[in-house]
Formats: sequence, structure tokens, C-alpha cells
Amino acid sequence: MRASELEGKEVIELNSGERIGVISNFELLLNLSAGIIEALIIEKSNWRGEKSIRTIPWSCIRTISSDLILVEEPADLRSSSNILIDTDNES
Repeated sequence: MRASELEGKEVIELNSGERIGVISNFELLLNLSAGIIEALIIEKSNWRGEKSIRTIPWSCIRTISSDLILVEEPADLRSSSNILIDTDNES
């Protein structure tokens, strides 16, 4: 699978059924020395236009199908994996 094929897939958390979002802006965190993908980093926006970044460890990804990605995150990771981005305050 190519990284570009992830775009457009919906991401769902298995335990809670939470719709994390649809992948549009994303990055893969790579460990070049080990040759593995460490995490999927997704940028998403809410209805107020606020942007946040969600980091999903690659080990939490259970299935990648043609339409969606199922992830299983521990509860403590779910509550702390969103980082709000302040787009109004540019330096």
C-alpha cells in the first residue's frame, strides 16, 4: 500500500465507536533506523474551524480496508492524543 492511498479513508476507534475523522492532511512518523512506521499523524478541523492534531501509534491500527481504518487506542491515549493548533496567532 502506498501512503497516498490512506487519503480519504475514515478513521474509527473500535472500543468507543468514535469517528476520529476522514484522512486528508496526514503524515507518517517513520523510524528510519528500524525501517518502520511509528505513528499516523492526522490534522483535523472541528465545526468552529479549530484545527487539532491527532497522533495514532501504528501499533494501535487494527485494520486498513478500502474505505476505513480501524484503530484500538487505550483509554488514556484517547483523551490525550489531540493537540489544539492556534492558527490565529502567527509569529
